[in-house]
Amino acid sequence: MKTDVMREIRQNSGWFIALGIVMLILGIAAIVEPLMATVAVARVFSWIFLIAGIIRIIYAVQSRSDRGFWLKLAIGILYVTTGIILLSNVFGAALTLTVAFGAVILGQGILEVIAAFKARPDPNWVWTLVSGLLAIVLGILIFYQWPFGAAWLLGVFVGVNLMFTGVWMIVIPLLLRRTHRAGI
Repeated sequence: MKTDVMREIRQNSGWFIALGIVMLILGIAAIVEPLMATVAVARVFSWIFLIAGIIRIIYAVQSRSDRGFWLKLAIGILYVTTGIILLSNVFGAALTLTVAFGAVILGQGILEVIAAFKARPDPNWVWTLVSGLLAIVLGILIFYQWPFGAAWLLGVFVGVNLMFTGVWMIVIPLLLRRTHRAGI
C-alpha cells in the first residue's frame, strides 16, 4: 500500500511540485496582503454558500414528489440566505469564517500528524509531521486571537498554512526522486 502511494507520488511528482509552487505563491500573496486575503476568502465562501443554496433549491424542486421535499427546500433557502448575509457584510463573514477556518486548519493539522505517523517508516515522513504540527499551532492561535485579529489573522494564517503545505508538496517528490535514483 505505502509503496503504491510512493510510486504514485514519484510518477506524478511534476503535478505535486506544480501544485506546491502554486500554493507557495498564494501563501506569500496572502501574507503580503492579509486584509485582502481575508476579504477574498470571505467572498469566495459567501459565493459558495449562495451557489450551493441555489443548486439545492433546484434539486429540491426537481425532486418535489420525493420524501423530504420541504426539508431539502429549507436547507437550500438557508444556504442562499447565508450566502446573501455573508456577501452583504464581508467583515461579519470574516469573523465567522475565521472561527471556521481555525477549526479546519486545526483539523487538517491533526489529520496530517496522524498521516505522518502512519507513513513513519517511509522516508521523509517528518515533513508531513512538521506541516501538521504547524497547522495545529495556527489553528489554536486563530482561536486565541479571535475576534480581535479577524481582519488580518485569517489572511496571514491561511497564507502561512498554504506556504508550508506548498513546501512539503515540493520537497517530498524531490526527495523521493533522489532516493529512487539512488536506489534506496
